[in-house]
Amino acid sequence: MNKKLFILSALAIIFVAYSNISTAQNKSKRNKTVKISCEDFLTSPDKYVGQEVVIEGTAVHVCKHGGKRMFIMGEDPDERIKITTGDEIAAFSEELEGSDVMVIGVVDELRIDETYLTNWENEVMANNPDSEMKIHGGKEGHEHHDDDPDAELGQINDLRAELKESGKDHLSFYSIIASKYKEKK
Repeated sequence: MNKKLFILSALAIIFVAYSNISTAQNKSKRNKTVKISCEDFLTSPDKYVGQEVVIEGTAVHVCKHGGKRMFIMGEDPDERIKITTGDEIAAFSEELEGSDVMVIGVVDELRIDETYLTNWENEVMANNPDSEMKIHGGKEGHEHHDDDPDAELGQINDLRAELKESGKDHLSFYSIIASKYKEKK
């Protein structure tokens, strides 16, 4: 009887130890910073969510209202990646536009569902200029529509149509929250 208890106890200890090693290895893999290209990010951003990445590209736009957003591109000028400032960065300088940059940050996913769109619509209707719900794509001339409620309502309606057409319960928009960046010379 004692021999069986000893064997079962030993097996339990081995099982727990193996589980702890496996969990530690998985955490270690998730916590590694991965260098990716813009094309890798654009192809499958969902696989990098929550992971720290290093990415290089050309800064094609820095938002004029506070510099909290920058958009970079790789080979395709029509494909942009949104980079936002993290806690460590006050703002991106407009002088970065046209420069090659390296960014270190964590990939973030913004999920847009009907509840999000309804809340955003309510903020627009309440004339809340400090709304954080706006979605900036970094397209040329978007600054001219930032304070235009009709343009925002149009964007909300476009997203509703896109959501309905997708057949999914949400749309995903990916960005990188930067902790560091530098201009490449």
